This record gives sequence, C-alpha cells and structure tokens, in this order.
Amino acid sequence: MLESERFKFELQNVRSKDVRMYSPVTKKKYQMQLYDDMIRITGVKMGHIRALTAVKDVKWSRDRGCLKTVVTFSNDQTCYAYSKISKKIKAVRDH
Repeated sequence: MLESERFKFELQNVRSKDVRMYSPVTKKKYQMQLYDDMIRITGVKMGHIRALTAVKDVKWSRDRGCLKTVVTFSNDQTCYAYSKISKKIKAVRDH
C-alpha cells in the first residue's frame, strides 16, 4: 500500500514513532503511527486503515533512500521492511 500507485505517497516527516506523508493523487496528508496494538494510517479526517496488527513496538527511519520500518510483534518476533517512497521535493521554477 505504501508504494502503490493508488496514493503515490511522498514522505514529509519521518520520526521514530510516526511518519507523515502526502498523496498527490488524493491531495491529502496522512500519518502512520502505532495505535494500541496496530500500525494504522490516518488522514486528517476521522477513520483509519489498519496496516499491521499484534504489534508491540515500531520504529521508523530513513535508510538508503527508503522508509525503514522495524516492527516487533506481540510474540517478540522482529521484522524489517524497506519501502521506496519518494521524498517530497519543492518545485523549482525556471526564470
């Protein structure tokens, strides 16, 4: 979902406990965070999409041009994921 053409997410801000993204397709801002025992993606308005469940902890960072996700599940298994998401770049105008 993070890399899908449906949203074409651009990273705006990556912190260890949450990620802020923008979709030029929907023209909306989104946030990914740990909430209770799940990773969810929310928009500015109500509602959320469950991305993963049975999550104990998560840490996000930028690594080699990707969004790195380190998830520890409630059974203490730790998994790593690298998602290729573009960084939002300000447009440069020719003069």
